[in-house]
Order: sequence, then structure tokens, then C-alpha cells
Amino acid sequence: MASSTYIPLNNYLVFNIVDGLYTYTFEAERKENCSACSQVPQDLQFPPSAKLQEVLEYLTENASLQMKSPAITATLEGKNKTLYLQTIASIEERTRPNLCKTLKELGLSDGQELAVADVTTPQTVLFKLKLTFKGLVQS
Repeated sequence: MASSTYIPLNNYLVFNIVDGLYTYTFEAERKENCSACSQVPQDLQFPPSAKLQEVLEYLTENASLQMKSPAITATLEGKNKTLYLQTIASIEERTRPNLCKTLKELGLSDGQELAVADVTTPQTVLFKLKLTFKGLVQS
């Protein structure tokens, strides 16, 4: 390293020293539509008749999301509204009736942004709601 004949560190270094020395470097790349580190809203397609419970199930069962206990909020009429929050008992009790309401009954419209917080992601994940009259859920 003192002679400058080394390959410069580009992004990330793994250094293991147990019974010897092993090290390598690699360039970590950012995926533009990564739900954990990108604030680009992902499309979320449901019919207006879908219940909030179906959206919650999609967020927890979808292989690419695998959320554990998502909290869903939206901005309605200029105000943030918590649609469902499971982790705080008093708020869960107040928002539980929303689970059996349709997206239309909740006042959600096509193009509406939903902010979803979950323990599986370091920051809130944004979704853009696409209301469709075709099949139930499309990814």
C-alpha cells in the first residue's frame, strides 16, 4: 500500500481474521427501485372495492416485500391519516375498523400515495395506489 501498487478501495471491504487473513473488496450497487433505500413510489394495484385488510395481507405475503406489521398512512384532504397501525395497542384498536372498509370507503383515490412503515425497512416505503377494475391484485 505504501508503494501505491494496490487496487484502490472502490466501495466496500470485507476483512476476516480468524486463523489467517482473508480480505476482498466489491462495489455495492444501489437498485433504483429498492423499497428499503429509495423514495421512488412503487405501484400498488387494487380495485376500489378491495378492503384495507387485503392491502395489509399483500404487504405481508408478497415475496419481494415480506413486511411483518406494516403501518399504513395516507394524506387525505391535506391531513395525514393513519389507516392502520398494529404495533401500538391503543392506535390499533382505533384503526382496526378500517381493515374491513373498502379503499373507496376510506376516501382513497387513484394515484393516492400510501406511506408504509415496517420493522423490515429502515425508512418508510412509498406506494402509489393504482385503482383498477380488473383482477384483484397485480404486482
